[in-house]
Amino acid sequence: MNLATLIACATCGYGLTEEHDGDHVTYRHPVSEDGRHQPVPVAASLLGDVYDRCHICSAHRPVWCYRTAELEAQGFGGSRDIIQTYTTRWHVCLRCAQHIEADDPDGLTATSAAHMRWHPTDPRYAILAMVHRAIILTRDSRRLLTTTDWPPAKLSPDMLPKIRDRLTGLLRGPADLPAPLYAPDTRRALADDLDRAPLYWVNQEFTDLTTAVTRDQPPAPVTDRIAPSLSGIVAWPQPVGAGGLTTAISWTPQAHGWHMICYRSIGGGLPEDLMPALRHDIGWLVPIHSEHVARDTAVDGDHPLGPLITCWLLMNQQMAEAAPAALPKAVTKAHQRRHGRAPDVRLVRITPPAVSATPPRGGAEPTRAAPAYRYWVSGHERNQAYGPGRRLRKKVIIEPFLKGPDDKPIKLSTTVRLLGRREPTDGLEAR
Repeated sequence: MNLATLIACATCGYGLTEEHDGDHVTYRHPVSEDGRHQPVPVAASLLGDVYDRCHICSAHRPVWCYRTAELEAQGFGGSRDIIQTYTTRWHVCLRCAQHIEADDPDGLTATSAAHMRWHPTDPRYAILAMVHRAIILTRDSRRLLTTTDWPPAKLSPDMLPKIRDRLTGLLRGPADLPAPLYAPDTRRALADDLDRAPLYWVNQEFTDLTTAVTRDQPPAPVTDRIAPSLSGIVAWPQPVGAGGLTTAISWTPQAHGWHMICYRSIGGGLPEDLMPALRHDIGWLVPIHSEHVARDTAVDGDHPLGPLITCWLLMNQQMAEAAPAALPKAVTKAHQRRHGRAPDVRLVRITPPAVSATPPRGGAEPTRAAPAYRYWVSGHERNQAYGPGRRLRKKVIIEPFLKGPDDKPIKLSTTVRLLGRREPTDGLEAR
């Protein structure tokens, strides 16, 4: 399920709020006036100009959706009285959320009025203050918004233990998450498994390779054979995959498959004074895609999980290795104090090609020309010889793999990827 799809009104371009009643979803405008058009919900990506701002200050990206009682405000004066009926869902930015969580309606109104340049003597200021007080007094719960277009945060491998701790804290915390991550039992089971899962950091060279070959990766069945561990989290130094949103992907075993979640990183470009609240309440990762993947489900490079499956395939064919990462002592000790064990962080990097100890025969000419590029070979079955005299045959599954010399470019790619080099990356060395 894509959790990053913003729904907007095709008529006015305003981002819509969602109200769920079981499987039924109702979309509403933030403010509904008499005679206002009915919402026409469509994916915001289909519209040229979408208004998706905090419903209170109208200045910043929304992060939380607060649920309140239905509010009405009546304005007097002018040619006619105006009654505004507000939604029961309020999309709120981090700064306004700080005032709400602190039960500070005066600060909330002052912040909002400052952005709109309303003086405290303006008659609208008093109406605004009453609405804000009602929001704070009648709020019931808040849900994390996963549709906000965040600039990515800068991540590094030594941050992975803390990033994982904040993610499991979010799953166990009181804030609501969108379906299918809403159920407390589901969230608790995910958090418990992720607490024990290995953490994989993909270095820049292997990230470049993954990005280059993912778009052409043929359908591959997701099986235990290609998964590097029972569960885990893979993180990249910058977003990958279709749309360029995914920074990390986790997989957790379930009946007949896995629960897989794609995450985007958040916090890039945020003012420093808002960072502590963001990291404490949310962390670094926000889910943007959630899916139960049954074993043997075919996934290709266009799928949201494509970068993960590509990584698995390349690691499975030993084009990459996952070596234990040497973390700073302070990070290791902090993790041991919280969990009683050292963090399991593995650095995923390209495996250097093996060097043959036998020199080539002088003057021998190759009987077959080497390919001038590398290319994907689709998965297939093969009759493999075995037994006495290798006279017996059995069918084996060959996973999709990249074929061709390591130092050649990917077919249809304009970039040459050199795969034989190994050097310290991201400030870490393998033990």
